[in-house]
Amino acid sequence: MNDFELCLSTQFIFGKDAEKKAGATLAAAGATKVLVLHDSGQFLYDSGLLAAVEQDLSDNGLGWVEFGKVKPNPDVSAVREAITLCRDTGVDYILAIGGGSVIDSGKSISAGLAYDGDVWDLFTTMKKADPARKVPEAVILTYPATGSESAFSVILDNAETKQKKGMRGGGNWLRPEYAFMNPALSTTLPLKMSLCGVVDMYSHIVERYFCKTNYGLIDYMCEGAMKAIIRYGRAIKADPTDYEARSEIMYAGSVAHNDTLSPGRRKDMGSHDIGHEISGMYDTIHGITISVVMPHWMRHVYREDVDRFVRYAQEVFHIPHFSDNPEDIALAGIDATQAWFEEMLMPTNFQDAGIPTDRIEELAQKAANQRGGKPIGAFKPLYYDDILAILKAAAGME
Repeated sequence: MNDFELCLSTQFIFGKDAEKKAGATLAAAGATKVLVLHDSGQFLYDSGLLAAVEQDLSDNGLGWVEFGKVKPNPDVSAVREAITLCRDTGVDYILAIGGGSVIDSGKSISAGLAYDGDVWDLFTTMKKADPARKVPEAVILTYPATGSESAFSVILDNAETKQKKGMRGGGNWLRPEYAFMNPALSTTLPLKMSLCGVVDMYSHIVERYFCKTNYGLIDYMCEGAMKAIIRYGRAIKADPTDYEARSEIMYAGSVAHNDTLSPGRRKDMGSHDIGHEISGMYDTIHGITISVVMPHWMRHVYREDVDRFVRYAQEVFHIPHFSDNPEDIALAGIDATQAWFEEMLMPTNFQDAGIPTDRIEELAQKAANQRGGKPIGAFKPLYYDDILAILKAAAGME
């Protein structure tokens, strides 16, 4: 293991009716004026969830203002508007109701309120917000996928520049203070949306598992978490109302991306970095960009450590020892990964995802430039030619 420091500062409030504890919890935490942040999804109105949450805040003596302009692949323009609203109304707590897009918008608003310039600076320069000025955030999770409810990472789009960026000056202080997690809230999601989230959280573990660290505790934990996600993803597909499966998947999403499975290793986010450029250019749903890119990333990098891919195939997908050539077993595990993505109703190539293929070189160049010319990824550093090869394979242009 490499040296590490880890602080998971989010308090989980998990189970049936967890969202009903939000008002009392925020009042006890010292909140007085809450920004109720959401995406104006019809579910919030049809289910009565939004009205119930706002009534709960009022019943606990809290003032609130509402902002419902978050969209998938959230844009910086809405964040700027929300920051102005918070400053004008004296907001001192943010309550995000939704999934990763809403939660990341809340983190961006919090950071923007702790910075005197334009919030987009925090994503494109090394300028940093002041953690001491942070407006804290709580989450009522309705869409398990990104794990943002207890992670410090944050992603934001800029529709004007066609960019999708992570905050460069973030850190542990961006983790939400509270995550209210009622698995029953996720049972109303469209099935394909639920399964898209399942694939997203699985990919977060893949990018921690494939590293240059020796096998150990975290590998066993990753393998167990991946097997659980496969099992309960299938259970949700068979019965979207299965509360047990929803419970397992909701918590798995948090574990997958809040650094529980990261200590002592350098994670590889190459598939995410490439996928972000696809989302930025075409507004493609994040989970779909992952299902399109990741199997082809695997085939491009597996020779970097064939033994690790053999272990992955055998431990996660139970591929038997059918060949004396380890590459055959490694590739069978990759094929099984792609087949499971497709079982989860996710596309695994550009054509099935409806993504144009006429700007492949531009996508590759954007991804290659993400880190100022340094390679992306860690398991195998990816330069322009590597990224282009992965994208061409995903586009069927090999």
